[in-house]
Amino acid sequence: METSRSVFARLSANYTSVYIYLGIMTPFWAIWLKNKELSPSEIGIIIAIPYLIKLIVAPAISQVSDKRGEYRRPLILCVISSLLSASLYFFVDGFWQLMMVTILVNLTLPAVVPLMETITVAQTTKHNLQYGRVRSFGSVSFILAAVILGWVIKGMGQNIILPFAYVSLFLMLITAFLLPGGNKKYISDDECPSGSPIKVLLQNNDFVWFLVIVGLIQASHGVYYSMGSIYWQEHGFEEDVIGLLWAVGVIAEIIFFIYCGNIIKKFPVLLIFALIGFLGAIRWFVFSVTLSLPIIIFSQIIHALTFGASHLVAIQYIGHNISKEYAGTAQSLYSSLPLGIVMGMSTYLGGILYEYESGRAYIAMSAMCFIAFLISLIRIRRQK
Repeated sequence: METSRSVFARLSANYTSVYIYLGIMTPFWAIWLKNKELSPSEIGIIIAIPYLIKLIVAPAISQVSDKRGEYRRPLILCVISSLLSASLYFFVDGFWQLMMVTILVNLTLPAVVPLMETITVAQTTKHNLQYGRVRSFGSVSFILAAVILGWVIKGMGQNIILPFAYVSLFLMLITAFLLPGGNKKYISDDECPSGSPIKVLLQNNDFVWFLVIVGLIQASHGVYYSMGSIYWQEHGFEEDVIGLLWAVGVIAEIIFFIYCGNIIKKFPVLLIFALIGFLGAIRWFVFSVTLSLPIIIFSQIIHALTFGASHLVAIQYIGHNISKEYAGTAQSLYSSLPLGIVMGMSTYLGGILYEYESGRAYIAMSAMCFIAFLISLIRIRRQK
């Protein structure tokens, strides 16, 4: 019989491996692509592909998983497929070849996180564990990967990025096999969802507005994720400093995950989103007007809200407001719409804006957060 401690360890190991991969790809993949002589707009397209493909892949795989009541096996198969496809990166060059391999890798990879989140929410509820503390292991591993790889790149060059990313995918596969059992549900005909889970969820007005608001907040990271490292690099920041800047944001996120999970449950979701939107607008505006390292470091602390709080609120909203038979599909819609198509469009447009406006592209990101702030206030007023 699995103990709570064993389940916590296995879930945490899975988050660790996934976020080692993200800690490599998010800060440094654009730099690797630039080293392959791609233009900023071409980099924006490559970086946007995973977000755009999420729109189809994540809901399709998660909906099948919901209907089968099984999540662990599809997750393992998705990682295997992505690992095999990623092998092709070692043999290709040029924009079109890199784009085709990126498409192949992301035919299954975008489904990994929503499937993992579905398993985690179910297991933390079953064993009375705090989701935020499990998730914090992912944030810690993101920091370590970003900082360590920053140091390695400084000493060994940018070609080392791809081998590190590939090894992290292999580690992700190992931890997927170690996930706790009991993630297959045996659903009776009466319990089986009638109709399409996607259709049912998108007819829920409250859920749709949730997707719009969280989508604006998450999409406001588009320029930061695609061109942030390049922007700093072009203005004289060394790779190890860039890694540390990413780490500051994630450290703030970790502290929030560990200590604030129970606190945010005491406040209305829309009120939290309004606060996040307001402070996020300030964060990105500051990025557009200064390159002062102390000010940037201080602004990075707001990442605890623009990503950490918004993600934690989203997971709690889905866990508490969406019925279990639609849980996987709800997670996939959250992953594929706010974190997928909207983020992909923001990332692509961010690359174009950056090519012409450089750091002023962050003003558009600031506007997204401010719109989320206004919508949240309007929704609060209408609910009174």
